[in-house]
Amino acid sequence: MPWAIRGLLGAAALVVLTSCGVSPDEAVRVKEGQTLGDPEAGLQYCTTFGCPYEGQACLEVFFDYGRSPALCLFLDVCERLQCENEGRQCAIFDGFPGQVKCIEPR
Repeated sequence: MPWAIRGLLGAAALVVLTSCGVSPDEAVRVKEGQTLGDPEAGLQYCTTFGCPYEGQACLEVFFDYGRSPALCLFLDVCERLQCENEGRQCAIFDGFPGQVKCIEPR
């Protein structure tokens, strides 16, 4: 029984961590007519083993309502997203999970 409670607490902590606020300057949204996932591969959550397809990475996406859970996304994800605030550009930050958010262009 203690393992069930520990798992429940872990899941609750994950929800809190992934729902942390996102700055409007960092927020992205899916472009009209696009989808976040690949039409053939679908949209999958990351596992401790990573992602099933070559060219995918485990990424959190910074939406205006909060961070997504860690998803397996192809590295061209920024082509399907746009920044909430004009004058910013989508970027992928390395890590596990990585982050997809908007930054000030260089």
